[in-house]
Amino acid sequence: MAELLVRCQAAHDSGEHLRGVELAEQALSLAHDATDSTEVPQAYSLLAAHRWRLGQFELAVMAAREAVKRWAPLGGRQECDTLCLLAISYSELGLHEEALKCATAAFDKSREQKFDAQMVQALNRIGVCFDRLGDPAQSEKFLLQSLGQARELNDHNQVLGALNNLMATAISAFYHFRQRGEKDLSAAALQRARQYGRQSVSLARRHADAYRLSVTQGNLGEVLGLAGEYAESHRVLEETVQQAREHGYRAVELRSRHNIGEVLIQEGRYEEAVSVLDATLAELESADQETTRMRVHSALYRAHKAARRFEPALHHCEAYHALELHRAALQSHAQARLMVNRIDVEKALMDGERARLEAELQRLRSKELEDEKRQLEARTAELQRDTLEDQLTRLANRRRVDEDLPRIVARALESNAPLCIAVADLDHFKHVNDRFGHAVGDAVLRSAAQIFRVKTRTRDLVARIGGEEFLFVFVDTSPQIARDVCERLRCAVEAHPWEQATAGLRVTMSIGLADVRVGDTPAELIARADAALYEAKRAGRNQLREASTGSA
Repeated sequence: MAELLVRCQAAHDSGEHLRGVELAEQALSLAHDATDSTEVPQAYSLLAAHRWRLGQFELAVMAAREAVKRWAPLGGRQECDTLCLLAISYSELGLHEEALKCATAAFDKSREQKFDAQMVQALNRIGVCFDRLGDPAQSEKFLLQSLGQARELNDHNQVLGALNNLMATAISAFYHFRQRGEKDLSAAALQRARQYGRQSVSLARRHADAYRLSVTQGNLGEVLGLAGEYAESHRVLEETVQQAREHGYRAVELRSRHNIGEVLIQEGRYEEAVSVLDATLAELESADQETTRMRVHSALYRAHKAARRFEPALHHCEAYHALELHRAALQSHAQARLMVNRIDVEKALMDGERARLEAELQRLRSKELEDEKRQLEARTAELQRDTLEDQLTRLANRRRVDEDLPRIVARALESNAPLCIAVADLDHFKHVNDRFGHAVGDAVLRSAAQIFRVKTRTRDLVARIGGEEFLFVFVDTSPQIARDVCERLRCAVEAHPWEQATAGLRVTMSIGLADVRVGDTPAELIARADAALYEAKRAGRNQLREASTGSA
């Protein structure tokens, strides 16, 4: 059995997933011969991974749940990996609540046990879940955290996964903003998608990852089509279809063929689009591909309508809406089928957790003095935190900035990674104190700090460096993204319901933004952001200004 598992893992690494399913099932048929307690759960985990990449999502869920049940008493990294796989399989079936629950459980377990790689993967899966739930902004936040930590670990597989999912999320954001008529934001999202796509395809080629190359190329082909680069889009998508067909990546192949039809519609080549989409629809029979079927019907509706063939257009419009109405029922049926072993899975998880808690309790009983030691360490950490934290807002203080910023700037310059600094000032804050009193002023500062915490990533440094002045350090962030974040911060402050606290209260914020340059010191970087802040104030306040090339 051990040899079969080695060959099954090799098949996964090389993208031979049909062969991988055969090997995993052969291994499971020999389960009674297993000599190692990890062999059977490993076989189920590999079977789930192969089926997921083949687009067999319901079967992937069944195998992954069996694997989780068997990993639970053993714990370890494999349990976290399989929970992440279960989360993404649930997502593909539209069971997003179950998916987010599994991804969160994987994150909590990996953080508790300090499994860095698994924590990165769990952040990735949480980001995917938010994208599927229709929240691309929250999705991009978690995926950028995953990307940054993956780069710190120098884990190219995790970097590739984060980049590809960032591309997909940026595509979602593009459609979201385009539907709302926000042209600048949709264009920015499309540009981000292109950048993520180029990076992920290059990385997949470099590491010869056949499956991820097919997925990333398919997504990039969609982006190029949306950007109007039709010839390049067709080349990339046709190559993706061929690769996916050769390796048996059915879901990837069908999605890419749908994207070819979409590009043909954008070009006005309606007859060719209908031909491609009809052939694709004829092969979409599995409930696992329900989303792709809906997209193909939608594309055929638009193609026939543009060609003024209203009867077939109406047929596909009705088919789309029938699928949309039926989709909830299909997902309920899938969930019912998948509930069969749920009690066993949850019981196994509880048994594993109980075993860990009992072991921890025994350890504490035998080491009573460690309790006191931990309390002293916690108190020491609390005192240390108080020296680095602003007491009013609970943000970082100036001392924390002075300690951390030189290291952050040095690392960015050394790795040639993007880094941006923003200095923000609450407008006319003295007037707030004079008119409403210092108690209201303090409440304003605390509310602003809470807005900043919600609207920034946990890995960004947010500090109060003066009375009403704040500093933001955006790690691994391009100027374009930092500009978007700053605008969201400014708008959030302006839109906050300040009058609910005190009648007549209104608060706005001015921001100066600068990006790191070769040879920069922290002081020079902050000085450029400060100069941009004063430009914003001179221009009338409540706005963002970026440091110009000539700023000192």
